Amino acid sequence: MTKGVKICLAAAVLIFAAAAVTALLLRRPSDSTWVEITQNGKVLYTFDLADYDAEQTIRIESPDGGYNIVEIGEDGTIRISEADCPDKTCIKTGTLKSEGVPIVCLPHKLVIKFTDAPQNGG
Repeated sequence: MTKGVKICLAAAVLIFAAAAVTALLLRRPSDSTWVEITQNGKVLYTFDLADYDAEQTIRIESPDGGYNIVEIGEDGTIRISEADCPDKTCIKTGTLKSEGVPIVCLPHKLVIKFTDAPQNGG
């Protein structure tokens, strides 16, 4: 094996290892129970999932037309249960679990993600 092949092989192994570690870190469950819902960069809602002990739904209308139904479960979960976007990727994403993987509806510019708890007096 030539020196160039060894270097390429070592680089490939390092890239694979870095990708694997990154994937594991992104899939790590969130420690936060605070969630932020934004649309087109504007914060619509910020709330603590730990405060919910009954199922609740929120209908979010898109300024360009269309809607998303956000469902908050009594077990402190959140997901998009209904949307009129063409590909339904936001629904297929399922329940929000990780800080690294938000729920996104690109056609309606909607993002649901974990966030830090708001600071008192701030």
